[in-house]
Amino acid sequence: MDKLQSFLRVFEIPDFIEPWIDRFFEEIEIDLVMSLANKPLTRKEINRAFLSGFKLDSSDVSSDLMTRAYRKGIINLREDNRFEPADFHARFDKWAMFEGWKDIPDEIRNQLNAWELAHYERQHADQITMLRKGRSRDQFLIYPEYILLHEAEALVDIAMNIYLMPCNCRSMMNKCTQSVYTCLRFENDRGVGWEISKSRAKKIVSMANKKGLMQSGEVRIVDNGSISGAICNCCADCCYPHKLAEHLNAQKLWPLSRYVARHLKDRCIACGRCAKRCPFQAFTSEKGRVSKAQSKSIQFNADLCRGCGVCSTGCPEEAIEMKAIECKLSLINEILKQ
Repeated sequence: MDKLQSFLRVFEIPDFIEPWIDRFFEEIEIDLVMSLANKPLTRKEINRAFLSGFKLDSSDVSSDLMTRAYRKGIINLREDNRFEPADFHARFDKWAMFEGWKDIPDEIRNQLNAWELAHYERQHADQITMLRKGRSRDQFLIYPEYILLHEAEALVDIAMNIYLMPCNCRSMMNKCTQSVYTCLRFENDRGVGWEISKSRAKKIVSMANKKGLMQSGEVRIVDNGSISGAICNCCADCCYPHKLAEHLNAQKLWPLSRYVARHLKDRCIACGRCAKRCPFQAFTSEKGRVSKAQSKSIQFNADLCRGCGVCSTGCPEEAIEMKAIECKLSLINEILKQ
């Protein structure tokens, strides 16, 4: 088996990417991965076993090469300070967010997204099954939950640190015109995020909500009692959790619904803003003369509502309120009570 075929196997790269491999890896990065294929190595061991063969200044080159490869999702750093190969899921994630599609054709992009979505489904299918059965959930695992705007702001206050990163879903899918700079993470994954203040984080959430993006909390509790994870500002076009929910018919479980909208008809002026903002067509605007002053009517289907709240924040007459529903599986509820 030649080096390229060995690399494809070690890095778990789908076959259809082989003709485009140079868009994702430099030659020296492929060699680095192969040097780690059989045994994780420390930085010093990599200097001796790998870089010496290139006749390079090992100290400077090692630091730059290893840092770049780690940040790009090509290698992982283990708890014992040894490096090992990552996989193509990690590489695709960072490549899509920061390096762009270059000249990858739409056909290949669509194949990549289908491949990644299938991986995401395998990762979370058991969690969705557990939610369906109403079993107690593991507080150390990530379960996305819809959160209202004020709850997102409260989570910002609770988090120790906030890092802004491009939304990986929107960067990968590339199916809408919303900004990708909306992902607020509580850890700096691979050191590629921008640390921002809590006030700026709240402004990002508020602006995202104004533009019709839904807020979800992908949060878990870590050993010291603090929270980790992220606040996502999602669209229905690109969001992997929403794509998965549609595929597995788990629309109110992934993300988990915690509210349902209540339409206050006596306040409604039928402006239609809720129908435009609702990603799930729970609100619809119908033409037809209702009165001399009103030529449209608003219809609301609670069965289609997932409780994201973007209808409520966009209503100029405060004619929509969000009613909490019983949700024993919500971790967000427990976090916000503390």
